[in-house]
Amino acid sequence: MGNLSNASISSQQRRRVPGRNVRIEARDGLGLGASLYEPVGAPRATVLLLGGTGIPRRFYAPFAAHLADRGLLTLTLDFRGVGSSRPASLRGFDATKQDWARLDASAAFDWLERRAPDLPRLVVGHSVGGQLLGLLDRPEAIDAVATFGTGFGYWGNMPAPYKWFVASLWYVGIPAATSLFGYMPAKRLGLGEDLPAGVAREWARWGRRADYFTGELAAEPGFAALRAPWLAVYASDDEIATPENASGLLSLYPHADKETRVLRPEERNLPAIGHLGLFSRSRRALWPEISDWLLERVSSRAAA
Repeated sequence: MGNLSNASISSQQRRRVPGRNVRIEARDGLGLGASLYEPVGAPRATVLLLGGTGIPRRFYAPFAAHLADRGLLTLTLDFRGVGSSRPASLRGFDATKQDWARLDASAAFDWLERRAPDLPRLVVGHSVGGQLLGLLDRPEAIDAVATFGTGFGYWGNMPAPYKWFVASLWYVGIPAATSLFGYMPAKRLGLGEDLPAGVAREWARWGRRADYFTGELAAEPGFAALRAPWLAVYASDDEIATPENASGLLSLYPHADKETRVLRPEERNLPAIGHLGLFSRSRRALWPEISDWLLERVSSRAAA
C-alpha cells in the first residue's frame, strides 16, 4: 500500500463531509443531478465517481465523503433516468448506457475540470461506471482510474444458480417487461432503480454475448486512448464481475497500466463483500484500498 496506509487517517482527521447538490448539463442539454464533496483544505485532485446500473448517487455518499476527507474533490452523478436525473415518467424516455458515457459522464468530467483546471483528474467507477470510459470525449485526459466490480455482464461467466437468473433477465425478463411497460421496472425485482427501456435493452443485448459490447464498440478510439494507471479491484464473492468477465473488459483498454487486486472477505474477517459491499459503511475499512492508491498516483504525478 505504500506510505499512505489506513493509519495515515487519524481519528481527529476523520469526519463526515456533506455533499452539496449541483446540477450539471449533459452534452445534449439534459439536466443531471450531482453532488460535490469538497475537502476542508485545498484539494489535491478531482475525482469523478461513476456508479453502477440503476444505483442512485446517494448510495455512494459515504465513500465520496471519505474521498473528500482524503483531500479529493469528488463529484457523484445520477445518470439520466436514475435518481434525481429521472423524469416524471420513464415510459418513452429515450436513453442508453452509451448516452450515460458519451453525454452524461463526459459532461460531468468537463464540469469538474473547469472547477479545478490545474488538478490531476481521477475517475472511480463501480460496475458500468468503469466499463465505458473509452466512450468519454477525452479519455486521454484521465490521470488515473480505480474501479470496483467492473467487468462484462455476460451471464455465461457467472456461477450457477445466479447465472440462470441473469440469463432469464437477458433473454425473457427485460425484452418482455420493456415491451409491456415502456421501461424496465427493476425495483420490483430488487435490481436497483427502474431503468429506461433503451438502457435495459442494451444491457440485455450485451449480456447475451460472451464478448459483451466488444463487437459493437471495440473500434471506438477512446479505448486505446486511455493510457492512465488503472487499479481494478474485485471481490472474490462477486457473482457478476467474475475473473472471466473482468479480464474481457480490461483487455479492451490495451494501453492502460492495469493493476488487479482481489478482496477476499474471509481474509478481512467479513461475511461478504459481493458486487456492492465495498461502498457500505460497514466495509469502510476497505476504502483505503482505493483512496491510498489514488493518492499515491497523485504524489507520483507531482514528483514527475
